[in-house]
Amino acid sequence: MFTVSINKEVQIAGIMFAIGVSETQFLVRGRAECALAMLLENQKIFSVKVMIFVVWFCFLPFIPAALLPETETSCKKHGNVLYCCNSVPRNQTFTDIKNLYISNLQTETLNFNVFADIFPKLSVLSISGTNTTKLKNILLPQTSFDIKELHLSNLNIENLWKNFTTYFPSLQILNLTKNSISEFPNSTFNGLHEVYLSDNQWNCSKNIEWILELNKTIFKDLDSLRCFKMPHKNKPVMAIAQFKLEIRKTCTPNCSCNLIKCITDMDTDELEPIIEVNCSYRGLTTLPTTFPAKTKILHMEGNFLTDLAPLKQNLIYRDLLDIYLDSNLISDINTLEGSYWLTHFRVFSLTHNQLSQLPAYAIDNALQHNSNMPNAVRLTLGGNPWRCDCLFAPRFKEMLQKYSPQISDLSNIKCAEDSEHPLVPVIDISRGAVCHSPSEYNIQEALDLLNGVLGCLIFIVLGKLAYDYYYFKKTGRLPWIITKIP
Repeated sequence: MFTVSINKEVQIAGIMFAIGVSETQFLVRGRAECALAMLLENQKIFSVKVMIFVVWFCFLPFIPAALLPETETSCKKHGNVLYCCNSVPRNQTFTDIKNLYISNLQTETLNFNVFADIFPKLSVLSISGTNTTKLKNILLPQTSFDIKELHLSNLNIENLWKNFTTYFPSLQILNLTKNSISEFPNSTFNGLHEVYLSDNQWNCSKNIEWILELNKTIFKDLDSLRCFKMPHKNKPVMAIAQFKLEIRKTCTPNCSCNLIKCITDMDTDELEPIIEVNCSYRGLTTLPTTFPAKTKILHMEGNFLTDLAPLKQNLIYRDLLDIYLDSNLISDINTLEGSYWLTHFRVFSLTHNQLSQLPAYAIDNALQHNSNMPNAVRLTLGGNPWRCDCLFAPRFKEMLQKYSPQISDLSNIKCAEDSEHPLVPVIDISRGAVCHSPSEYNIQEALDLLNGVLGCLIFIVLGKLAYDYYYFKKTGRLPWIITKIP
């Protein structure tokens, strides 16, 4: 560790000019730049120490922290501005310092009383840490600390104390960027002219509508705030809050509405919400007539629905991609034939309803023209009492085979219990099991008819013979037909 004294402000300015940094950059560059500034003080070996700095700067990230020497507080004064590295200077009072910049803070406790005692005329206080800095304790000043600017960056601060700003009655600018704040500070910001909150760990899974109530003329970087965790990671907090507010205001009565995630539209480059409406097990008898705009997923399981006409007639369903209608009373989907929705859906779940047949040709045609085919479409039809006769089963089976990648429950699509093939999977039924060939059917019927006719004729002939014999014995006369034969 090099120790030097500062004799001339011009020398400091020359050092910063030589390394190409401003006063602020001089602060935030970190330990390596502080070392450089100290090395450059000794102008006699200027070029050699620049080379040492380059090696230090390049290889410092790869040196284990345990092998580095213990750091000391090193400060540089430039007029009424003081630049320090690593920690807060102590054992000295700076009555003329108005601006204090501390970089690479290496401490777990930040005591504002120290600043109030050492720097009685302080106006600007800027403290930044490193990626490993984590303040565990912040001791607020016991008396009013009349600074105008307070910058606390990269210190891993998780929250602020209530009425934090009341301890700084003259404060005008507060910078809390690059910390670990996840929820809006439970503090007052009265009297502040500028507040900066970007690069924190905002939790967008909780209520974030507070951002919509903040004044952008004071909170300067609201548009730069980003969600920290999934499902909205790196998405603008402002946009997510706006979506959530609209969803809450327009949610379907007696249902729950959630913002699942947001995606960027490839065509418009705008953020699009993925909204889910859950109306399951609500005792509903009809599909909802309204829900939040751009809703993509609708859950209607466990209700008493019978009519799907709104899917075709109500325009709000045009943007709906996934609908779950399991465990309802639906027995017919013919009303969807030719509808816009049927050619644009992504998930259509109809398990455990009362369907016995459907327009297979219409479903086939719709799937052929569906824009989400083939990877995104999912159709489920299991648990219904399907009709298994020659008129429906073969065509239905053909459709199931054709779209087997999209129909995820083929083994559960079974014939009705009261059919000729009870609970047999439709996909396993052969045509011969439900249909007979026309030629076989006609020959069998003809033979049966012929056998019946011949049997009747035999009985008639035998009866006639028995009657003629009886008549001849009784009267001695031949039968009438015999007398007519020449």
